[in-house]
Amino acid sequence: MRTPFKQHNTHKLGHLQHLPNLHKLNKQHVISLCVASAIGSASAFAEVKTEKYSDIEMIAVIGQATSGLDRLITADDLQNLHADSLSDVFRQDPSVSAGGSIGMGQKIYMRNIGEDLLNISIDGAEQSGAVFHHAGRIVIEPELLKQVEIEAGTGSATAGPGALGGSIKLTTKDPDDLLAKDENFGALIKSSYFSNGDGFKNSVTVFGRDTNDVFSAMASVVASDFDNVEDADGTEIIGTGSEQTLGYAKIVANLSEHQFLSLSHEGLKEDGDILYRPEWIASSRNTAEPTAGERKTTTLNYGLNDTNNDLLDFSVNVYNTKNYQSREFRTSFYDGAVKSKGATIQNISIVGQHQLIYGLNFRDDTSYLNDIDFAPDAYFEETGKIKGLYLQDVIDVSSALTVSAGMRFDNYQLSDINGLEFDESGVSPNLSANFALTNDLSISAGYAEAFRGPEVKDAFKLSIYSNDVSLEAETAKNLEFGLDYALGNASFAGGVYRSDIETPIAGNVPWSNVNINLDNDIETKGYYLEFAYQTSQLDFSAAINSADTELDGQVVTRYVYSSAAASSGDTLALNLHYEFNETINAGWSARMVKGIHDIKLNVGGEALTLDKPGYAEHDIYARWLPLGDDMLTVNLTLKNVFDKQYLHHGSVENFTNNAGYEVVVGAPEAGRDVRVSVALRF
Repeated sequence: MRTPFKQHNTHKLGHLQHLPNLHKLNKQHVISLCVASAIGSASAFAEVKTEKYSDIEMIAVIGQATSGLDRLITADDLQNLHADSLSDVFRQDPSVSAGGSIGMGQKIYMRNIGEDLLNISIDGAEQSGAVFHHAGRIVIEPELLKQVEIEAGTGSATAGPGALGGSIKLTTKDPDDLLAKDENFGALIKSSYFSNGDGFKNSVTVFGRDTNDVFSAMASVVASDFDNVEDADGTEIIGTGSEQTLGYAKIVANLSEHQFLSLSHEGLKEDGDILYRPEWIASSRNTAEPTAGERKTTTLNYGLNDTNNDLLDFSVNVYNTKNYQSREFRTSFYDGAVKSKGATIQNISIVGQHQLIYGLNFRDDTSYLNDIDFAPDAYFEETGKIKGLYLQDVIDVSSALTVSAGMRFDNYQLSDINGLEFDESGVSPNLSANFALTNDLSISAGYAEAFRGPEVKDAFKLSIYSNDVSLEAETAKNLEFGLDYALGNASFAGGVYRSDIETPIAGNVPWSNVNINLDNDIETKGYYLEFAYQTSQLDFSAAINSADTELDGQVVTRYVYSSAAASSGDTLALNLHYEFNETINAGWSARMVKGIHDIKLNVGGEALTLDKPGYAEHDIYARWLPLGDDMLTVNLTLKNVFDKQYLHHGSVENFTNNAGYEVVVGAPEAGRDVRVSVALRF
């Protein structure tokens, strides 16, 4: 059995990570690592390249300002915190916010830009649309995640179409992630208890490969059952209880020394009495109703990497994904879904000092709604297509200077519910550079643009929302400067950025049901500072992100701009991990958010005011291997140690002090929660 406590520090420091043993690599190896990080899970074979140099403790990203990986969240990070929701997944990254105690109501915001303007994928399958605008579009089970790659801000051409605010790539585990080198079969049984909500989560995973190491496979079932949780004041949070089931299977075939093929399927289903608007608190106008949500994703990956041919590192990703919800509201039943099928075909070629990453994307979206409130057997549907070509070039100009330049061309076609046809095309260029002033000090700068045409609407909007006949594409422009410094075991990074999303697509405030291009841009100005210190036993990091986002001179709020933008105060994330020995490790994680006060809004001629108070939440965890290896693992996590009562800045803001808005507020976060898990591995 393996001892799984060897740490791989993957915290990204700005745009250049310190590599203690970088001198062991030649120039081609370093560039390969850069590209593997930039591509992420868009190319499954890029993961193999990273693993090839597994003695390296940190991932290098050189010359990738606004054009590559910013942070990597690992399976160990998720296990330590007993991650059970989006909020837990992004807990340690100050640039990403996902709040709310009701999982179905959580939405992702990165540097204040919401998930509607991000490119988010699961195993390469782009999660392109939301079913219901009062719910989040991303449904995940952290138990099966291998890693999460975050690229904040408009950046690389490989980020995919429509990445106006950046991209997030979630990757699930492979059989080889669970099998040791000398193993052909194994099984993992895990049971977890959550004190707040009296919840249980149980999972069984089996995995194996044939003796010739040609085929490997895994299958997993995860089931959880939660009652309503309580906030820090001991008040039950209505709508937080639910049952969730995940079924997951993957098979991998090593067709030859240089080729592989993998096929995976994931089905995640949640049922419960969930609030009609899960992002708002329970009230007479927002009651808990029978609700079901489901995501099904099937992904096929093929990779061909001829190590004797620098021109050939070929990959294909094909997927079919569906997000579905059914709701009962005041005795009426309706359901809807967003379905996407698509493909990414990519190759990497090394030509002299250039590493060229090029390929094409295709995606076909369908959004539909069955709305019996509208009329018996009423059915609404609209469809959209996206076709894209991209090229990213990482250039090793000299030993000190690395330049990355790229461009995307995307075409968007939409046939909307009213029979309108939209056809928009545009290019998205990027250019960035990193210059090493010394072996330990480098500076970087980058500029990038992104283009997104009209797409299918949220399913539950189809019966009442329409598009303006002159609707055009929206674009983003991002400018960023960074500095990185390494000294021994310590590393420091800092940078500033500015992002402008021009002609954003939305309805006029308040609550127009016609999508138009707004006259004003979504403008973000911000900075980040990061520090890390690592020894063989200790791993400490501190990171702060500050982003101010406005539209028409007003602070953006989730209530007004929904899944497009929401403001979070300056956020400091502190993480400490210590290995006492080979069988015991422990850590502490804190997230501290500064308040935003005296916010003044004009909503349809009404003058509204609100505050977003600051808060700090602390978690601690410990992991123990009683038998000295991973045959038996015991995890203990204490969430919200000091039982802090607060409203997450990623949640709907508190408007209740404004007349007529007494029910507009998100649910507070859950109070203290003791999470215990026991995993038995055969």
